[in-house]
Amino acid sequence: MHPGREWFTVLSGTARLQLGERTILVQAGGAAESSTMTPHVIGAHDGPVEILTILDHDGERAHLHAPDDALPD
Repeated sequence: MHPGREWFTVLSGTARLQLGERTILVQAGGAAESSTMTPHVIGAHDGPVEILTILDHDGERAHLHAPDDALPD
């Protein structure tokens, strides 16, 4: 969990979006949007999946940057 919002669209295959206790399958051509304050995981379902993801500023920091304590001195 982290502050922010995420959006993704499935380009090919089927994505499995786990939001807390809920599982949502998103097929090619479909899209999803969610608050990242809910525990979440995006993965492949029954084979490879290709997704295009958009992260807001907080989501970008959480996914694309190392935590401050992991940076070299």
